[in-house]
Amino acid sequence: MVLVLLSTCLPRLQAQEQEADTIDTERDDFVTASLVIGSPLPAIWSVFGHATLHMQCPPHGLDFMFTFESDTNVGAFMTGVAGKAKAKYVAVPAQEYIDDARREGRELREYRLNLTLDERKELWRRLDEEMMAGAYRHFNLLYTNCVTNTVGTVTQVLQGEHIEWGPTPYILTRCDGDFFRDAARNSPWSEFMFITFIGTAYDRHSPLTTKLSPENVAPMLSEARIVNDITGESRPVLADQGVVILPKRTSEVSTLPSPTLVFTLLLLLTLLVTCAERLLRWQWLGTTYDLLLFTAQTLVAALLLYMTFGSELFPGHWNWYLVPFAPVPFVLWALQRRGHDTTRWWLAYSLVLVAFVAATPLCGALDLPHQLITASLLVRSLNRYHYSLTHKTNSK
Repeated sequence: MVLVLLSTCLPRLQAQEQEADTIDTERDDFVTASLVIGSPLPAIWSVFGHATLHMQCPPHGLDFMFTFESDTNVGAFMTGVAGKAKAKYVAVPAQEYIDDARREGRELREYRLNLTLDERKELWRRLDEEMMAGAYRHFNLLYTNCVTNTVGTVTQVLQGEHIEWGPTPYILTRCDGDFFRDAARNSPWSEFMFITFIGTAYDRHSPLTTKLSPENVAPMLSEARIVNDITGESRPVLADQGVVILPKRTSEVSTLPSPTLVFTLLLLLTLLVTCAERLLRWQWLGTTYDLLLFTAQTLVAALLLYMTFGSELFPGHWNWYLVPFAPVPFVLWALQRRGHDTTRWWLAYSLVLVAFVAATPLCGALDLPHQLITASLLVRSLNRYHYSLTHKTNSK
């Protein structure tokens, strides 16, 4: 039976070998490489868009998208906020990738890379190696992401050449915080979250390649050139102006209220509760509201402490929002409920909040939505100071 099977398989194997021998592996179109840019989506982990490498070998019928992605088993917090999600290259059949983008309503635009045949072969080899290496790097939305790794991998395969970037767009000359605000401008809540955690890293000026995003990488590469290290000869990085391989599906306008509106309503609610407590003598309402407000503040403080000292998203920085969000009110409220004199402490904390609001023009990370929260805390802190002072006077 084995001999019979071999006799039937041998002609097929010989035919495949003969077919492979007829393929010219030195033809320029043997391997093609393109950059594919996906448009942003509302989800926080997709707010910047996505970039991937499209590799094709027509003679062998191979057509894959090599995409750098985080582990799908972890949540958005670990991916975008903590910066500790493991990430790896994944080879997805091109049609499957396009079908997924179609279901999401994402636009895909493709730009052919102007690499030599040897560089394209080397690029595919490196991508295969990266894929086999598995998830050994951490992924975060800001510094180690699909764009930085895609461009970095392309740069590594250049043989005796390097990329010279063209004119730098104005927004990329600004500090990191201004760049993040601009990149997330269409998602106010994403911008709010990033600014909450960025702290003093707001004023950093990271290298140009770190600030590449799916939105700006194609325009920048269209102005860049691949330069020979010896001869100085150059050619464009992109071989074309790009083509739309999947049009964007018209999406509904988000109905979520902006952070500014939400925290304006919070301040108004705080004022109403304070007035009701003072004018109508609804002490129970003020006590309940303070419990909820100061508990929420304490939870945010715990998250900020973790993001400042435990996260890899913005390593080695200080966060000024730890000042207003420090759980001081919760501690003072608890002590006050037990009969301790906290008058001076409420006044001191209130003065700190006033100074913090006054410092808004001095720090780019301080903005209106966050300071509306600070103002709400200030109102309740002053109310607690007044209550403590009145109670102290009546006791005398």
